[in-house]
Amino acid sequence: MITVLLPGKTIFAAETNTLTFGFDDYLLAPLRIHLLTSTEAPHIATTLKASDIRRILGKINTVWSQAGIHFYLESLVKEAPKNAEHFSHPEMEPGLSWLLQLRPGASVSSNVFHLYYVKQMRGNGVYLPEGIFVKDTASLREVPGGIDEPVPRVSSHELGHAFGLSHRQNLTNLMASGTTGTWLNEEEIKRVRDRARRLPWVETAPVTMKKADALYRDKKFSEAKVLYQHFAGLPLKTEQVEHAKKRISEMPKRE
Repeated sequence: MITVLLPGKTIFAAETNTLTFGFDDYLLAPLRIHLLTSTEAPHIATTLKASDIRRILGKINTVWSQAGIHFYLESLVKEAPKNAEHFSHPEMEPGLSWLLQLRPGASVSSNVFHLYYVKQMRGNGVYLPEGIFVKDTASLREVPGGIDEPVPRVSSHELGHAFGLSHRQNLTNLMASGTTGTWLNEEEIKRVRDRARRLPWVETAPVTMKKADALYRDKKFSEAKVLYQHFAGLPLKTEQVEHAKKRISEMPKRE
């Protein structure tokens, strides 16, 4: 990015990368989203609903499509936070590792990305190796070409940290702190994809499609439908995506 400073003005140059990704390139990553809710802890409990999550996840995937990565909703878990009574002023708690104490153990798994939504915390969000936490009251500084909603951007930013990316000073970059920027450069995209490929629970689109088709042939339609649904939101118009959508539409007739 080129930034030109003039008296009283900051001019941002547009940023682009030349990478494109087809069906065979896409990496599918499972995302478990946790809505920590409790009437006894309104200072921690998120007020996001399932309809909000559909919108937010769609925008997350729009951001990450530039890297050929697609997050599918492995599950949406609505649960009460643990130990909420110990953190009556979460925005004033020292550090951020205390957030891990809010996690109910029953919903923790090692083979997905965990994204927890809360009401208040210091900052907008944080990536911890055990989970990402984002507050639904996040606010950002607008930059040219930025996203139109804070929560998907903060979520996407923290997922960038999960893939090993560091903060950037480029204000329109996804890894800039506190802005609406969403851009990644080609070196960052390469690093992210290399990291994603090393995770055993991230698969390429062709591998997942092969599994779905095998389940379909074995008449395990419910299991096949789950896998076909991973492709429904891919921003591609390909015969593979249309194949998955067709199978999903046919599935109730074959259950």
